[in-house]
Amino acid sequence: PLPSTKGVTKKLEELDALHRFDAFNIHGRWFSDYNEVVWFAKKRGRLMVKTLHNQRPLGISLGVSVVGMTYEAMRGKRVLRTVDKIIAVSAAAKKDVMNYGLPERKFTVIHNGADTGVYKPSPSDYLDKYRDGCDCLMLFVGRVIQQKGLHHLLNVMPALLGEHPCTKLLVVGKGGKLEELRSSVKKKKLEGHVIFPGFVPDEKLPELYSNADMFVLPSLWEVLPIAMLEALSCGSPLCSSDAGGNPEMVDGGKNGLIFRKGNEPEMLEKLGEMVGDPSLRKRMSVASRETALARFDWEIIAKRTQEFYDKAIPEHGTGKR
Repeated sequence: PLPSTKGVTKKLEELDALHRFDAFNIHGRWFSDYNEVVWFAKKRGRLMVKTLHNQRPLGISLGVSVVGMTYEAMRGKRVLRTVDKIIAVSAAAKKDVMNYGLPERKFTVIHNGADTGVYKPSPSDYLDKYRDGCDCLMLFVGRVIQQKGLHHLLNVMPALLGEHPCTKLLVVGKGGKLEELRSSVKKKKLEGHVIFPGFVPDEKLPELYSNADMFVLPSLWEVLPIAMLEALSCGSPLCSSDAGGNPEMVDGGKNGLIFRKGNEPEMLEKLGEMVGDPSLRKRMSVASRETALARFDWEIIAKRTQEFYDKAIPEHGTGKR
C-alpha cells in the first residue's frame, strides 16, 4: 500500500495531449500518487470514475482498521467524494462505503466476473490421489490469512467428521497463517482429513474447482472474491459465509448455502447438509454454472461497463471533441 510513483502528472499530461481522454478511471484509493489522476481529471472537467474493490478498512485486523481509517480521514474519503461516479464490484461494497455519507446516485454496481471459457467444468483425474476413502472432497482456494476464517473451519471439522467421517478438506493457497494452520491440524488430529497440496499452477485451477465436490469459503471479510467466482463458473456447489458480497453469488440457495460469518454452529449445519447429500450437490453444481453464465461472464460485465460509460460520458459533457 501507499507506493510512491513519481512523475504521474507529467505522464498524464503527455498521454492526454496525445489522446484527449473522455474519462479517467482509478481502481484504488490507497495509492497516494495514483490519486493525482483524480485532481488531474477534475481540473480539466473530465469524467472521473472510481472502481471500488474495497469496503471500509474495518474488521480485517486492529492494525489495518487503525491505519486504514487514519488514511481514509486524511485522503481516502476526499477521493471518494471528489470522483464523479463510483463503480462498486458488489452491492455490499456500495452499501458499506455509503456510510461515509456518499449519495447513492453516485454508485453503479457492476460485479467482478469470470472467464467462463477458461473456468468451466473440466473433467480430469487431477484430484484422484486425494479420493481414497473420501465421499466428499471440500475445497478452499485463497490466501491463508486471518480474514479468510479458516480457523473457524478447522474448529468445526472434528464435529463434521463425527457425522461424516469420509470427508476431506483441500486447502490451496499460501499466506501468513499457513504454518499456524498446519499446527492446528496436527493439534486437532486432522491429518489425512485436512490436506495442503502446495503450489497449484493457475492452469490447473479449473480442474481443481470442477472435480472437488464443493467449494468452501468461511471468510470474515470480503468484497467479491475471485476464487468464489471461478468456482461458480466451474460448476462447484458453494458453501460460504455471508461476508461482503459472497451472498450475491449464491442464488437463493440453488447453487449453495450461506452461513453467518464466524458462526461455527451454523457453519457446521450448512456444511453437514451439503456433505451428506450428494444429490443436492449435483443439482447445485448445475445451478452454479448456470448462474455464472447468466450473471458473471466477462462478456456480460464488459457490456454493462460499456453501457455505463455510454451514458455517463455524455451526461458529463465530455464526449469526443
